[in-house]
Amino acid sequence: MQKTLITGATGGIGLELARLMASKGHNLVLVARGSGKLAQVKKNIIAEFGVSVATITQDLAAAGSAKAVYDKAKKQGVQILVNNAGVGLQGDFFKDSLAANQQMAYLNMVSLMELTHLFGNDFIEKGQGRILNVGSIAAFFPGPNQPVYYATKAFVRSLSLALAHNLRGSGVTVTVLHPGTTKTGFFVAAGAPSFRQGASPKAVAKTGYNAMMAGKVEVTHGGLNKFLTNVLVRLIPYRWQVAMIDKASDV
Repeated sequence: MQKTLITGATGGIGLELARLMASKGHNLVLVARGSGKLAQVKKNIIAEFGVSVATITQDLAAAGSAKAVYDKAKKQGVQILVNNAGVGLQGDFFKDSLAANQQMAYLNMVSLMELTHLFGNDFIEKGQGRILNVGSIAAFFPGPNQPVYYATKAFVRSLSLALAHNLRGSGVTVTVLHPGTTKTGFFVAAGAPSFRQGASPKAVAKTGYNAMMAGKVEVTHGGLNKFLTNVLVRLIPYRWQVAMIDKASDV
């Protein structure tokens, strides 16, 4: 059985990835900051799928947290890393808390980069392993009302594509998944409750899992999102993109 570590595993896409992988026989190491939710998820998955589930309570927005997770999990023989944990923040960048933006940048970029580096080196040494980074269609556009969030997802995409290229022939793959608007608590937590509609996290998780297992470098969930990221982003001038996203975020 393969062992998979998933961050942000107690809700949304992360939880659905955990359930999907458990249904495929993966043993799990689940990471989240809430110990109570982790314990309940662990109990539910073991009861339903009968796989082994270990948990690590860790806030990945804190300095040194990725190394702490790695140190706790490295002896468990992790073969797949899923960097799903992330957060958004909607508002005026110059009025929002600088600390909140810094924490978001740390969680979305620095911890993801560190976990990828730490586990990736183990995978390279073994000559096998898979990494799935959860990005966003935000990676393709400027985000006037979520500027730091959009920028962090552009970082995730750029890093993932570059590493996938560098790892060719190593036995290690990197896949980046781009969801669009998804029915999770993410948008409410980001201060954007008007964006609570969208794709089911279960469907998004399936798209990411299938792409990762097939060794694909990049996948976008949903036909409209694929059109936006593959066609419109190349045809619409930058200033129009900003205006469209700005207007949409005011709905």
